[in-house]
Order: sequence, then C-alpha cells, then structure tokens
Amino acid sequence: MIHRYLAMAVGFLILVLALSSTWQRWKGQFSFNGAWQVKPFWAWLTLFWVCMQGAFGALTVTLKLSPAIVTLHLLGGIGLLVLLSAQVAWKPSSQRQTIGKFHRQLIWAAAAFLTLQIAFGAWVSTNYAVLACTGFPDCNGQWWPAWNFQGFEIWRGLGIDSKGQYLPMEALVSIHFVHRLMALFVFSFAAIMLWQFKKADILPGLTRVLFALLTLQLITGLSNVVLDWPLLAAVAHTGGAGALMMTLTYMLSRSKIQR
Repeated sequence: MIHRYLAMAVGFLILVLALSSTWQRWKGQFSFNGAWQVKPFWAWLTLFWVCMQGAFGALTVTLKLSPAIVTLHLLGGIGLLVLLSAQVAWKPSSQRQTIGKFHRQLIWAAAAFLTLQIAFGAWVSTNYAVLACTGFPDCNGQWWPAWNFQGFEIWRGLGIDSKGQYLPMEALVSIHFVHRLMALFVFSFAAIMLWQFKKADILPGLTRVLFALLTLQLITGLSNVVLDWPLLAAVAHTGGAGALMMTLTYMLSRSKIQR
C-alpha cells in the first residue's frame, strides 16, 4: 500500500508539472517572457508514461506476477526516471561540453547495453532466479552450467513454462547465468568508455560518478549471490541501475557533438 500511495503522489506531482509548464508557456507567449524550463510536450509525455505505469502496476496484481508484466513495469519505472532526469538535466542556459561523435556514440551504446542488462536483471528477479547460481565466479561448482531456454519464454506464468509445466532448475540457472555474462560485457564496455573519457577529459565529474556507481553495482550484485540475496543489497542493486541510467542521461544532456 505504501508503494501505491507513493505512486499516486508521483503521478499527482507529474500532473502538476504538466499543468504548470503549460501555464508558464501560455503566460510567456502573451507577456513576451519565455523563461520556462520544462517544455509542456515532455511534461505531458511523462504524465502519459506514469499513467501507463499505473496500468502495468494493476496488471502485475491481476495477472499474478506474470514475469513479462513485472519486467515491463520495472523497465517502465526506469524510463520514467530517465524522462524526469532529462527534464532536470537539460537546460538551455546550461553549459554543454563539446565532444566528438565517437564519444557521443559511446554514451548512447552504453545506455542501450545497460537497458538490456536491466531487462535481464529484472527477468532474474521476477523469476526468483537470484539464488539459482551459488558461488562466484563459478555457478553451482560449474564454470559453464547446463542450459535450458524455457525460462526465456516471454508470455507465461510465474514458475511455469508456456505449457503450464513447472520450470526445471536448469531454466532458472540459465536466466541467472545470462545476466552474469551480460554484466561481464557491460563492465568491459564501460571500462573502455571510462578510459576513453578520462584520456580526453570528457565530463570528468560525471565520469567519476559513473565509475563509482559501476563499482557499487559490482559489490551489490556479488552480495546478492554470496550473501543469499539480502534485502538491502537487492534494493541497492536495483537503485544503482536507476542511478546509472540517470548518469548517462546527464552525460547526454550536458554534451553535444563537435561540428
């Protein structure tokens, strides 16, 4: 219920944002004072997005924690965070560092890979596959466990496959192991990106924040495995994913391509 109350509060504040930004723009057009910072289009898009989040929240309950719906609900929450962050980060008067096209593409690629990794992480969580692999870096004493892709069937119930049969343990192990492999790829890509940014002195403050958050994600991710999924580590891991997306949003908002 606390989650529902907070969701309603967020929705109400976004409604106020949409109405106030529209009013400021109307007032600015007639008083020749165009000093608004949040464009009504983005505010109303955010309001539409949060309404969709509410719909997915309802489906999460009515469809009894369907993994696909719960995963989309989490991704929608990350998307809402990105929309709000972009409206805070992008200001016409703010200084934007000029960077090369290659470095700008690195940020976009990092955001795409991170979104995919968050989706895999959500799939692990919604299928309760966090403890399917014990130990690190091995998984249940194996470096390459047996694979079963039934767990990646999208439209099915919790704990069952599309035919209504219980998922075998190998399916949960596969879900978990894919998330690990993707994490290795994302961290490797991020290391290259951070090295490139440090070498070119690009967005040094945000680059340091990104490095710190990646380190936190590594620690909380390992804690979930070796400490048997403690609540604090699980919440921090999800929050860290959101913070990483916020940081990449700020990087895009505070930079521009060199012409």
